[in-house]
Amino acid sequence: MERQPLLIDGNKARAVICMLKTNVHDHSVFRVKLDELRALVESLGIEVVGEVVQSRYRPFAKYHIGSGKVHELRRKKRRLDANLFIFYNILRSSQKLNLMRATDTEVIDRYELTLEIFDQMASDNLSKLQIQAARLEKQAPFLKLQASVNYRHDRPFFRAGGEYAFHGQLRELSRGQSRINEEIEKLMEEKSQRIWKRKNELGYPIVCIAGFYNAGKTSLFNILTGDTKLVSARPFTTLSSKYQRRFIDYETTVLFIDTIGFMLDLDPRLIQSFKLNLLDIRSSDVVVLLLDITDPLLTLQLKIIEGIRLLKEIGVPRSRIIIAFNKLDKMPDADKEIEEQLSLDVYGIPWICVSAEKKINTQGFLELVAERVKYLRENPPDAVELSSFSRAETAVNRVLAEYPDLDAGLYLPPFNSLVRTVLSQNTSSPNTATAYNRLADQIGISPYNIDEASDEAVIDAIRTSGMYNQKTKTLKAVSKIIIEKYGGDIGQIFELPFNEARDRLMEISGIGPKTADVSLLFSVNSHVVPVDRHIERIAKRLELVEQKAGYEAIRAAWQDGATPDRFRELHLALIKFGREVCTARNPKHDDCILRNICPYPEKIAEDNSK
Repeated sequence: MERQPLLIDGNKARAVICMLKTNVHDHSVFRVKLDELRALVESLGIEVVGEVVQSRYRPFAKYHIGSGKVHELRRKKRRLDANLFIFYNILRSSQKLNLMRATDTEVIDRYELTLEIFDQMASDNLSKLQIQAARLEKQAPFLKLQASVNYRHDRPFFRAGGEYAFHGQLRELSRGQSRINEEIEKLMEEKSQRIWKRKNELGYPIVCIAGFYNAGKTSLFNILTGDTKLVSARPFTTLSSKYQRRFIDYETTVLFIDTIGFMLDLDPRLIQSFKLNLLDIRSSDVVVLLLDITDPLLTLQLKIIEGIRLLKEIGVPRSRIIIAFNKLDKMPDADKEIEEQLSLDVYGIPWICVSAEKKINTQGFLELVAERVKYLRENPPDAVELSSFSRAETAVNRVLAEYPDLDAGLYLPPFNSLVRTVLSQNTSSPNTATAYNRLADQIGISPYNIDEASDEAVIDAIRTSGMYNQKTKTLKAVSKIIIEKYGGDIGQIFELPFNEARDRLMEISGIGPKTADVSLLFSVNSHVVPVDRHIERIAKRLELVEQKAGYEAIRAAWQDGATPDRFRELHLALIKFGREVCTARNPKHDDCILRNICPYPEKIAEDNSK
């Protein structure tokens, strides 16, 4: 399908591409990156009419580039009739707004350009929603800043409740983000369960064809599997993963996956936006890093380094990577020289040259895949070599198998769930139950009852939970806000999409992320893994996160390793495991079901030997 030219204010887009290179000694790499930007821009039907490059060891705060270059952009706009400036660098919201005001011209960066390409290529609902969510995440800070500047000298109108008009617009934007994320989570749950079933029930090794866009991933996928998926010269044809089984030999049948392509300097937020593709790559037994052998040597070197780095960030160690160079038919003798030219031996990764179009060496490729699958099966990585994702996934499966049927399936009304969560802080389950039951019997679990009761009465009722003075203050403060702001009915918050409900709860003084998550989990079964001290301790000992990681990073690590339908069971199982085995003091290493994937015992042994 041919791309129609992008229009700016009814006119065909004419762009000046811009870059600030911070390595002042770079005289070649920047050109490779700028050429890639030009190719991406032109794939959208945008005419590139000029370029501006500045060298400086760090960006300027106001415009990212210097004010002199901003003047140059204005001159190029007049002389070249440009109506769009596209930056290779990722711009802050303030820099984008300053550039737009200074040049009176539309400004976008590489992140927004890539999203526009994704949007043109998206065909399935999940991809479209993920693109929309990524675009809103990028736009929200800019729109807030733009609104604050536009309304800087404005004042709230009579009966506006002290609010500016744009506050309502921003709230609607936030609600829109929450609704989209909620839809994504629903689709993600279904698809992640399919991935889990493929991996754990079918038992086929999974081979993911990753690599850079336009390297021929879909062409290779079609040749290997006999499929007929769309192949296009345009970048990022594949946004949603494709799956096909392939028999290789009597010992090896694998499941091939064709997934989204990489690009140089790929923004981490874009990777995170396509969670399902991320899960496909992470869950694979072998990942093929596919490259176009016709690229210049410098470009190939950059892509190899960048590809290995990206895969490492995603959670794929080098032992699971195969490098494949496609389009050998266009450079028939390249396979004889490329090892020395690119110093491939220094990477310690098996490699092969193929041609998907002419079916050259595809059988050798399959044999290499089978050989790698067998090697990894016979030589599983030890705890140090396992990626944090693989460690989390393994831990989730083992802990749930060890502690099944912990969830009785009981759900509390919203306010009751909130109260019980507050009472559970820094105490045991029996103490929490006793305090909750005494509060229900002596005062009653409702915002009005708790607000009207004396501090002494509440303290007496919840004394067994510990920290009763602080908990009393929290319960009474929360009750008062719920009465004043929500008419005593907090249930309306719990009916909102998870992210919006969570934000609303955390606006209430005394309710943090853990309290909000636990309340939502045990009232409306929201898909979340709340993190308590036991779950945090296990994550850090397994090195799923850094030792200084905060609540959100730990929550994300556990949620990445499980499917949403198992979040509630996982939360309960991890707490039990932390109380019984992975205790704060004297953990039971010999009885631990995670002993062979946990780096913690060796670290303790090393520390004790010093």
